[in-house]
Amino acid sequence: MDVSSLVEVAPREQFARICALTGAGISVAAGLGTFRGPDGLWTLSPEIERAMHAHLLPGNVDALWDVWGGMWNTAAAAGPTQAHRALAAAGASVITQNVDGLHQAAGSVGVVELHGSAGRARCLDEDFCGWSGPADEAQRVEPPRCGRCTEPARPAVVLFGEMLDPEALGAARRLVSACDLFLAVGTSGRVAPASWLAPTARAAGAFCVNVDLHPDGPVDPAFHARVVGDAQDVLAEWAA
Repeated sequence: MDVSSLVEVAPREQFARICALTGAGISVAAGLGTFRGPDGLWTLSPEIERAMHAHLLPGNVDALWDVWGGMWNTAAAAGPTQAHRALAAAGASVITQNVDGLHQAAGSVGVVELHGSAGRARCLDEDFCGWSGPADEAQRVEPPRCGRCTEPARPAVVLFGEMLDPEALGAARRLVSACDLFLAVGTSGRVAPASWLAPTARAAGAFCVNVDLHPDGPVDPAFHARVVGDAQDVLAEWAA
């Protein structure tokens, strides 16, 4: 079922345990691009490929910092969008595929970051050092270096070929299993692990809604409804 208002199908006051899965679409208003689509980063910035793959390490550390460090700086300068603020105001638990830190900046607590954080760094020598910490603690040379052993450091984001953090996955599963309203915002939710979050929430009894500006097919059967509209407007109206 497609609708134009989240208030229409899921009034905020009717739900006590709200959980939101967010993707790149929620941060577009902060000046950050999505990855897919005709105007996505994959299309407009082919060189981003070097910043995506773990098998290219350590030779692509410079690209990692250019792409992910640049994204973090852009997000920090722009600040959270009204959609980020709306979720925080609603007290929603947040599971995000983003690495930009905007949910925390909006005031959300306990954010589950499935793909890590561009605001953190970790040592490339994970077997013998294992340091991780805020990115600004890495020595600001080219490339930034570990704050402990001076080996090269990298942004603490999950690249293709790397496993997601089991603790983050476990936390995500617990949140969706306990919520009574599940929102997917700015993401198709079709790629694992996001693809099992809505079905898990629905199986546990939650009402599930996808907020999608540009739907490209029928409503996913895991969702009870799909709100077709800009997340900035949809969530601001809902949280007011």
